[in-house]
Amino acid sequence: MDFHTFLGYLPNLLDGARETAILTSFTLVCGLAIAVPVATCRLSRLWPLRTFALTFVLFFRGAPLLVLLFLVYFGLADIPLVRETWLWTFFRDAYFCAIFALSLNSAGYLSEVIAGAVRAVPRGEVEAATVAGLSRFDIARLVIVPNAVRLGLRNYGNEIIFVIKGTSIASLVTIVELTRAANNIYFRTFDPFTPLIAAGVIYFVAIWLLSRGIRSLERRLTPQLRMKANASQL
Repeated sequence: MDFHTFLGYLPNLLDGARETAILTSFTLVCGLAIAVPVATCRLSRLWPLRTFALTFVLFFRGAPLLVLLFLVYFGLADIPLVRETWLWTFFRDAYFCAIFALSLNSAGYLSEVIAGAVRAVPRGEVEAATVAGLSRFDIARLVIVPNAVRLGLRNYGNEIIFVIKGTSIASLVTIVELTRAANNIYFRTFDPFTPLIAAGVIYFVAIWLLSRGIRSLERRLTPQLRMKANASQL
C-alpha cells in the first residue's frame, strides 16, 4: 500500500464516503416509507392486501439489486408513460434512479422485518392492554410499536449494513460514491491496491461503528440485556 497515494487522494475518498452516506440516508428513509404500508398489508386479514404485499416482497427481495438498478435506469426510459410525462424529470437523473432502486430493494427486506417484529410482540401484553380499556390506537402506540422496535432493531441494523454496501452499485450509473472514487484513483495511478484497500477500511470502520451503536441501543432498550451487561461488569 502506497501511503503517499493514500494521503494525496484521501480527500477524493472522503468525498465518495460522503456520497455513500447521503445515498444510504435517502435509501433508508424512502425504503422505510415504502416498507411500513407494505408491512401493514402483510399483516392484514384481507387476502388481496396480503397477496399484494407477498408479491412485492418476493419480487423486490428476490430480484438482484444490479438488475433492478438497470431496469430503473435504462428500462424506464423506453416507456412512453415515463419518457413523455413529468416523471421523466425524476427518472432521467441517475441519483434519483439509484435511490429509487435501492429503496425498493430495501423495502422488500424491511417490510418483512417490520411484520416479523410486530408478530413477535407478546400476545399477552396486547390482551392486557385491551382488558385495561385502551383504544386500538393507544395499544399500537404504547404496546405494539415500542415492542416491535425493540425486537426488530437488530435485523434493522443488518439491513442498514446491507444498504451501505449496496450503494456501491450506484457507481455503475455514473454516481461517484466511495467505490467509484476508489476506481477513479486506480485509473489515474494504476495502483489497484491502495485505493481499494483504503475504501475497504472506510467501509469497515463505518459498519463497525454502526454495529456498536445498534448493539448499544438494543442493550438500552432491552432490560434483560442491560441487566446482563451490568452483571458482567460487576
